[in-house]
Amino acid sequence: MKSILVSVLILISINLIAQDEEKRLDEKIDEITYDWDLEADKLSSYEGLQELCIDENYRKRILTLLDDIHHYDTVLYNVLTKLSRTSDDKEIKKTLKDIKKFESEYDSKSFIHFMNEECKAMMEIEKNSEETANDVGINSYSGQVYLLETELFKYVKHVTARVDKIRLHVHHLSKHYN
Repeated sequence: MKSILVSVLILISINLIAQDEEKRLDEKIDEITYDWDLEADKLSSYEGLQELCIDENYRKRILTLLDDIHHYDTVLYNVLTKLSRTSDDKEIKKTLKDIKKFESEYDSKSFIHFMNEECKAMMEIEKNSEETANDVGINSYSGQVYLLETELFKYVKHVTARVDKIRLHVHHLSKHYN
């Protein structure tokens, strides 16, 4: 009986409707994480970084998307925290752990700080581009771009992996309790 009650609570909670949204929580998480995956490809490149640094509208769009991801992670975290009090479901515990890790390592403040540093580095590379155009190796323009792009790719890849992992947990919980 207790497991049926917990299953019903989880089903209701996962299907919670955000107050200002018409979509189920799992559908909204799907949507925003898919949007992130599309933007992550662009952000992983030097050209994407340049656009983020220069285009205020693009920067706002990325930060809004990241804020939305954190908002819905928080909603999910709160729902699952309540459910974890009455359930021993390991998937709930894994999801809570992954959300906590994502929120502590890749919060908006950390993302903004990282991207600000990358923008400074990009501007420095561009400022010295005429001088480094004919250099060879890591001191060359292309070498510096490559190093920056590699660092950028790794960071965005880590963010994306965390976002996708949470999405997979949500899918598992939805399938398990639907």
